[in-house]
Amino acid sequence: MERIRKFFSSGIEEAREKISKHVDLSLQSFKNLQSLFSSRDLSRSDVDEVVRKITAFEREGDEIFRKLIDEVVRGSVVPTVTNVVLILLDNVDNVLDLAYFAVKEIKRGFYLWKKDYIYAIINSEIKEMLNITNTMLEYLQSMLRIRKSEELRQYANLINTLEEEIDEIKENILDKIYGLELTPVEFNHLVTLIYTIDKIADNIQDAAHHLATISSL
Repeated sequence: MERIRKFFSSGIEEAREKISKHVDLSLQSFKNLQSLFSSRDLSRSDVDEVVRKITAFEREGDEIFRKLIDEVVRGSVVPTVTNVVLILLDNVDNVLDLAYFAVKEIKRGFYLWKKDYIYAIINSEIKEMLNITNTMLEYLQSMLRIRKSEELRQYANLINTLEEEIDEIKENILDKIYGLELTPVEFNHLVTLIYTIDKIADNIQDAAHHLATISSL
């Protein structure tokens, strides 16, 4: 147990910094994703540039993730705690992977944004989902700098509340698009973006929960 405490206190400072760096890559990816929602007049070169940036962030994140996994696996910690740590790292890595998936979907379907009824959803509810999820990620980054269990739980609760907002917006958008006469391509594009952002929010929520749990040991 002492080793676990050391791993997530003084001994985990380096790991915390690496996790924080990984989250920062996700935040940079989100900043680039949000830039695509700032205008409907996107060119292919605009989207390609964001894809290149997020691809680079995702690859850098994978390298951090692999090193962290190796460090955890080589450490002698109680198996149940090791599993929670590994799940936490997986949640954090999923956020960046899904941001990459989202930008690839935008690249495939951004030409649809020229249509008023598509852009109306993109620039309102889906954009709001993305902005709220970005706030959740900022809170998770703050949690990595906090040591007090009570503060960690407070941030985790804030993240839970925001995730509930994401779920509500998701349901409202789905109700709306099911009432529209969309082509299969239009429907799939919107639903893919909705569920991808929702999965990102879920992973942030799970990461916050696991971080609060482990840090309270």
